[in-house]
Amino acid sequence: MAMEISNDSDFSLPMASFLRIGTSEAHESARHNQGGMRLVSGELDKEEYVYFLMMLWHVYTELERGLETHASYPTLQPTYNPTLLARTPSISQDISHLLGVPEAEWQIHPLHTPFVAYTTRLRELSESSDPTCLLAHAYVRYLGDMSGGQVIRRRIAEAYDLDVDRGYGTRLYDFKKLDSSEPANIGDIKKIKEWYKDGMNTGIGDDTALKAAVLEEALLAFKMNVNIFDLLAGEGRVQEPQHSAVSVPKQA
Repeated sequence: MAMEISNDSDFSLPMASFLRIGTSEAHESARHNQGGMRLVSGELDKEEYVYFLMMLWHVYTELERGLETHASYPTLQPTYNPTLLARTPSISQDISHLLGVPEAEWQIHPLHTPFVAYTTRLRELSESSDPTCLLAHAYVRYLGDMSGGQVIRRRIAEAYDLDVDRGYGTRLYDFKKLDSSEPANIGDIKKIKEWYKDGMNTGIGDDTALKAAVLEEALLAFKMNVNIFDLLAGEGRVQEPQHSAVSVPKQA
């Protein structure tokens, strides 16, 4: 699964900056994928979007299980805050609302199918002797939801006539303030992202081997993300490819 890291990589940079620069090309590739553009522009029909959310639910379930298991691990502890970040319950609520079924029943809906490839990778990382690389996937997902995800939130609300003020069907993209349970606005979300980046920098420190490993994993995550965008590129739902992952909105 090794991915190529540029020989020009500046390992003196803090982890967050190192990741942002090191994944910039992969990020642009994901953003310009046809399926990703359909998602961001609100062009997916509701069934396609629900299928997308179901894939996210599987990914976040495995990711957040791993982060909880290793909550005290030195490289992960500074960014571990499930009250602030956890997305699994919100996604389940969104799926329930969009399907019009009780939350306890959506997993038996005909649209729901198991999602294996990406969750298998997350499980491998969680079960490894060093779970640090879970940080790469958390970075890709959480910062994506706090950045381009806010654009997606508005577009899907328009496309499916959702009450965005009450969060019906859009809870995935709703965050609370760092220091209270009040809804976060764009300025508050920027503070959360800065807090998260500072935590990454603290957790990884100046360890160049860890920086390289996390960047390599993030590049893999973006490659897998493009595979999921490919699932959204055509009309209607298609079968999961052998190696796939979940989409990543633009980050800041």
